[in-house]
Amino acid sequence: MTSPAAIGRQSMNETEQGGSEATASVEIPLGAAAAAAPIAGNDITAAVPAASTRKDVFAAVPPNEHLPDGIGGPALRAAVLRGDPAAVYEVGARFAEGRGVPQNLDEAVKWYDRAAQAGIVPAIFRLGTFYEKGLGVKKDVDIARRYYEQAAERGNAKAMHNIAVLDADGGGKAADYKNAAQWFRKAAEHGVADSQFNLGILYARGIGVEQNLAESFKWFSLAAAQGDADAAQKRDDIAKRLDAQSLAAARLAIQTFMAEPQPDDAVNVATPPGGWDSAPPQASATKPPGKPTPTRRASR
Repeated sequence: MTSPAAIGRQSMNETEQGGSEATASVEIPLGAAAAAAPIAGNDITAAVPAASTRKDVFAAVPPNEHLPDGIGGPALRAAVLRGDPAAVYEVGARFAEGRGVPQNLDEAVKWYDRAAQAGIVPAIFRLGTFYEKGLGVKKDVDIARRYYEQAAERGNAKAMHNIAVLDADGGGKAADYKNAAQWFRKAAEHGVADSQFNLGILYARGIGVEQNLAESFKWFSLAAAQGDADAAQKRDDIAKRLDAQSLAAARLAIQTFMAEPQPDDAVNVATPPGGWDSAPPQASATKPPGKPTPTRRASR
């Protein structure tokens, strides 16, 4: 089989410009690679609480926080002043994407951090992408990984994929393909097509896992079913190398495969019916008394 020169259709990092996803390549050698030790070091990010749907969970927003006029209407502003974590996340997204206001990644990081501290999983994931790419913060792959791990623990499959890509890339250290394969599998089982493709490559080459052409065929097939043309080509190449019995077993495994659903709050942030800009302001809710607790920011 002619394998692509790269594994790692990179992280589900969003460019924050029009919502398109950036891609990058992680080179994987054609031969077997020695697994490196897991990345070590002190945890340098703040602890992020578990995501919560409780109505009494508030984001820490200083009462004198200024919001630019174009950021949104009364509903969004009122919700932000109440410390609504979903509204705080929305402000971060608008700064990140330049919706209604000029793009400002520094402000995006600040608001995403507040939402993350209140348990909004997509905010945790976004902070990982910002640190991985150096958007609004100094690039730091170790910090990015820790944010991804927190999001992955809460069921975010894109974060699982990104951890795998970081392991395969090595970030200047020896690549850990064994760990990468484990994270690619977790994301692949949630239906992430790029993880399925990468897992197919690893099983075809026997990198990070024992070579298994039937497994490779399975994962290439699942990625191809999502419209991946490269995966379809690799699937057909692998099929020619399988005996009839192995091919039949692999096809049965494909037919019975069901992607594991992600928790809704791992990938979505609630918005009012009709969106923030059309929703009327809700009745004022009283925040807990006392001065808001300052958010703990990750080291820069």
